[in-house]
Amino acid sequence: MNKIFTFFCLLMIHSLFAQTNYELGYYVGESGEMVNGESSEISIENFPDVFYFKKGKKVEEISTATVSKIKFGTRVFEKRDFYYDPSLRLNIDEMSTQSDIDLVNHSAFVELLVNGEYKLYKYVEKGVSIFFYEDLSNNLVLLQYKKYINSRQEINENKTFQIQLKNTLPNPAFQSEYAYESLKYNDEDLIDYFKKVNGKHLVANKKSKLKFNIFAGYAVHTMDINFLSDIPSKSYSHITVIPEIEYVLNVNKLNTTSFYLNAKLHTIKKEFIEPYVRENWHHQVNYQSLFIAFGAKQYFLSSNKTAFYVKAGVGFNNPLKHEILSPHESWLINPISLDRSTAGVNSGLGMIILNSFIVEVDYDLLFNTPHINKNTSLNLKIGYTF
Repeated sequence: MNKIFTFFCLLMIHSLFAQTNYELGYYVGESGEMVNGESSEISIENFPDVFYFKKGKKVEEISTATVSKIKFGTRVFEKRDFYYDPSLRLNIDEMSTQSDIDLVNHSAFVELLVNGEYKLYKYVEKGVSIFFYEDLSNNLVLLQYKKYINSRQEINENKTFQIQLKNTLPNPAFQSEYAYESLKYNDEDLIDYFKKVNGKHLVANKKSKLKFNIFAGYAVHTMDINFLSDIPSKSYSHITVIPEIEYVLNVNKLNTTSFYLNAKLHTIKKEFIEPYVRENWHHQVNYQSLFIAFGAKQYFLSSNKTAFYVKAGVGFNNPLKHEILSPHESWLINPISLDRSTAGVNSGLGMIILNSFIVEVDYDLLFNTPHINKNTSLNLKIGYTF
């Protein structure tokens, strides 16, 4: 089992490094037409000159100079005109000695961080993050902040953005002057601030999606049969293929929720030896059933490249083959039938890599029937999602 599982893992890792990360998205051309498909990874921290866009099996290289808007997963980038101070630097040796903000006109892509009645945008140049909000005329207004070197060669900060927010976009949760003074010029503080200012006006793009997942895996099926004697349970291992349909409530939300429906074969072919009086009774079991599970997945610790999830559901188990060959004497005393359908539960833990490859461990526990005391299946699976 370990060799098979290791082989699948190595195969998947090899595939990961050979793939470009794509996520659902779109771009808007200069003439205003919107094209939906899958976009290669884009970040405002290292905005590219070109990106790759996939429609079906066709992949096209597109210059960012020819588009006005790009969506990659949950991230949205817009080409905008704005005023900013290009003298901002992180390196002390390159910092300005002037505290004033010297504005110049510029056109570039910015990222929409908070979408709502009051929008927050971000631009990055030479590693420096610069933030804007959109006014009532749909113009970007710089949230002014600057680090500079004073006459004593000390690093000072121009925190005009705190006054701007207090006077223009006040936060009802801020009850004192200190609350504004403690506000930092970074993603975390400003995103939280704008979300609170927007309140119920915060806009969250919602888009559901139906996915098809296919798994190949290694299953360990364990069964304990109700013989006259107390015989230990037996396990049987086999390769399995599991198709699954998954309905994702919102693909634009990183830690989203989804519902799944899958089907798998439970198989056990084993000999049970039952000691009885002066001889042992040999029972040959050939059992196979179809287990159909329905449940929910909750994603967590998600990023653009990986997403973890836990799942829980219920299922129905229907025997397809239920042969048990027992000695005639045993059958007369304790006739056993394995043809009873039953319900069960399904649970598991998984990870999706690059929105395509899935690694999952799940566990099926079936409820007892008159002749089966224990019926479980542990499944180690890797898969691909379409």
